[in-house]
Amino acid sequence: MSRLALLEARLLARDWTVLVFAFVFPVFCMVVLAGVFGDQPDDGFGNVRPDDYYVVASLGVPVIALCLVGLPVSLASYRERGVLRRFEAFGVPAWRVVAAQALVTLGLVVVGAVLVLALASFTYGIPSVVYGWQTAVGAVVGVVCLLLLGVVIGLAVPSARAAQAVGLLAFFPLYLLGGGGPPRGVMTGPMADIASALPSPILAITDPWLGEHQFSGQLVALGVWAVAAFVAAVVFARRG
Repeated sequence: MSRLALLEARLLARDWTVLVFAFVFPVFCMVVLAGVFGDQPDDGFGNVRPDDYYVVASLGVPVIALCLVGLPVSLASYRERGVLRRFEAFGVPAWRVVAAQALVTLGLVVVGAVLVLALASFTYGIPSVVYGWQTAVGAVVGVVCLLLLGVVIGLAVPSARAAQAVGLLAFFPLYLLGGGGPPRGVMTGPMADIASALPSPILAITDPWLGEHQFSGQLVALGVWAVAAFVAAVVFARRG
């Protein structure tokens, strides 16, 4: 597994377009949105400072980008070119390759989050964590859910281009409605209901980090999506 993960990391490093999107987009949005909405507590942001909100919310953006765009493209490319079958022919189960790619994606998510916090420390500052281990639970559940969804996309679509298209179509609604765009406090009722049903790692992190809730209500949606994605991944994996 470690050798496979190292190999996947080397191969992914050659495809710099996904890495640029995953690492540059979150910090760019953080700098712009935190600067636009200011540093005064606002009702729309749950009475917290908007710049604090967008610093924490930006931690979830690399999760969405890497799990829904980067991971599916890699998996779909392997299926399209018959790489998974060749691995199996040499006695390496496909699930190990999928797990190795998921591990690499997880490592890149950590790197993306570190970059966001590093830039925030020099600009807007890093807000204090109100509920520490609850924030960690939200982050873990969010990452696991998005990894499973990424695996499903990668195993379900017929080509790398299709995976990229589906991933981007999933990324932007989840980013904009899932806490990366307007906060829930300014959404209309229907939009807030849609946002609550989305598998948003952003809200699972921001709610306990900023003290709005010890456990985000988004954990329920994440759990349901994760179970459904796991079942779908098993089905698609057996289908080949």
